[in-house]
Amino acid sequence: MNNWNSTSAAPERRPRHAEFHFLSSALQGHTLQLHYALRGGPDPDQSFCERLTLPAGLPPPNRQDPAIQALVRACHLAFGVSYYKAALPPQVVLSAPGYDRLTLQELAFWDLLYSDGLGEFYFRNGLPVPADVGFLRQARPAAARDPAANDASANRAEAPTERALVLIGGGKDSGLVADMVQTSGVAAAALSLGDSPWMARSAAAAGMTLHRIGRQIDPALLTLNAQGAWNGHVPISACIAAVACLVARTGGFTDVLVGNERGANDANVVWQGRPINHQWSKSSRFEQAFQHWSHYAVGPWPRYASVLRPLSEIRIAAAFAQCPAQHAHFTSCNRNFRQSPGARPARWCGVCAKCVFVALILAPHLDAARTATIFDTGILTNPENRPHLLALLGLADVKPWDCVGTAQECWLSLLALQRQGRLPAELAALAAQAPATLLGNGFDRAWAAEWASQPSPDLSPAWRARLDAYLGTA
Repeated sequence: MNNWNSTSAAPERRPRHAEFHFLSSALQGHTLQLHYALRGGPDPDQSFCERLTLPAGLPPPNRQDPAIQALVRACHLAFGVSYYKAALPPQVVLSAPGYDRLTLQELAFWDLLYSDGLGEFYFRNGLPVPADVGFLRQARPAAARDPAANDASANRAEAPTERALVLIGGGKDSGLVADMVQTSGVAAAALSLGDSPWMARSAAAAGMTLHRIGRQIDPALLTLNAQGAWNGHVPISACIAAVACLVARTGGFTDVLVGNERGANDANVVWQGRPINHQWSKSSRFEQAFQHWSHYAVGPWPRYASVLRPLSEIRIAAAFAQCPAQHAHFTSCNRNFRQSPGARPARWCGVCAKCVFVALILAPHLDAARTATIFDTGILTNPENRPHLLALLGLADVKPWDCVGTAQECWLSLLALQRQGRLPAELAALAAQAPATLLGNGFDRAWAAEWASQPSPDLSPAWRARLDAYLGTA
């Protein structure tokens, strides 16, 4: 990871507005409409409506439940990030009814999401990460005087019998979580945002019913993007966390479980003194902040947590290798999850950083026959992928902008193949550039450290015990 400093002025973009308004949200049955607007010219005002369709197989949310109301607000505020970034107006305005009761604690969380959560977006567009997005400037005097006004943490509404809702993304991590939860014996179902067939296959392989959330982005945003609006990565996992907890509360699920590993805390680059992390909304920092917000604004349940947080990518890969039921039903290539089905590859594009990383991290744990059933191309030896390998190993300026492991995990996987006598000849020269600290006994020490589970305050003792039990057999 390198330190970057940029002082170049960013070009002016359209649209140009002074204010971003959170107008209102409307929950009708299984449909949630989220309304926003850019106002205050010099360009014409622009309104937006995002639509989320909640799973038809679960009851519609109870609009009278204060916890549901808090989670609807969370969806409104989280999904607004896609529309806010189009113009980056200097002022946010919380126009929606009831938002004047948001406390400083809540507003600070949303300010964090729109600043650090958009870190990659700011960096890649050459913009400074703002110290103050404007949410805290919206605080009303009552919120400042009475921080307990919205405190739901003492809500003693009886939690239902333990049931888990597993977020399925179609990749190895969520597939492993699904298998672990099924093995634990806890009643569970799966949830996805979108309709990729790989999500359905992964859930089916774990024997879980899959509930789907539909998302319709306002076409007006896509038009603005095509016209040159600010665009880039958003903290989508934060958006999914909000709507997943809404579904969980509606369906009587006590836990929302995801598969984010400890390496998700690793920044891509340090820029202007701030770590910039593609996986910010999968990091412990986000997860702990979201847990605190949820406990405060919603109550003790549902609890959102990453079951795999104690583990490295190496340990996850080893466990997934012992989960053959999932091997034919996962893909980690992001091109499989594009909105247009026609743009999706058969399984792996084979030429992106994510494909290279997954092939590398799994290779030491799978024999050649099993590897051939999963990856149908020579991903690691393809000359086109050399830049991806260099970036994954920390030999390029910036870590790939993707959900990939640390440079040390990648070096250890490459060297493990060498120790096994399975390193492709095309990669021998690359392996010779390995850091001296990872050679000889250094390799053994580093591998043992990656293999070991670490403490995780994000995870409840019950789920930590189930993870440990599962790893004892995986």
